[in-house]
Amino acid sequence: MNTKDIVLIGLLAALLKSSQAILSFLPNIEIVSLLILIFSIRLGAKKTIYITVVFSTLNIMLWGFSPATIGYFFVWSGYSVVCSICGKFLNKDIKVAIFLGLFGIIFGALFALIYLPMGYAYVLTYWINGLTFDIIHTVSNFIIGLWAFTPVLNGFDRAMKIIYRKNIAGNKLEGIR
Repeated sequence: MNTKDIVLIGLLAALLKSSQAILSFLPNIEIVSLLILIFSIRLGAKKTIYITVVFSTLNIMLWGFSPATIGYFFVWSGYSVVCSICGKFLNKDIKVAIFLGLFGIIFGALFALIYLPMGYAYVLTYWINGLTFDIIHTVSNFIIGLWAFTPVLNGFDRAMKIIYRKNIAGNKLEGIR
């Protein structure tokens, strides 16, 4: 990893945190899922995991240490791996929207697993209690995927081409629509 990569990881983690903060007044409406998806497709799982670890660390620094903030490490890092694996499949806005929507509905369940040491009843209660927010997350992720995936991906590709002076998109994902 070179200096550009280290700086890029810090900047993209800061972008995740700032985008989360900007939309924090809206319950479970966020663009972090979309951005991590794009980072995973274009930069790969390894760099994106570094980005999510820095992002999760920033959350702990701002919100304090709790099961929820610890959960960010696992949920976002795992999500970036899944996004990297599914990257070839995610070549149309509607596929991305469905993928983001599915992630929105399972997000709360993934966080509920963090509470397994407290017992299955607590996990189930935690998950059911948050279903309303998961539905909002699902619908908003789907809409964001349809509306913003292609423009954000194209903007990210242009920025990476300027930074790295080469096309990181590769031939397989060129011209996603």
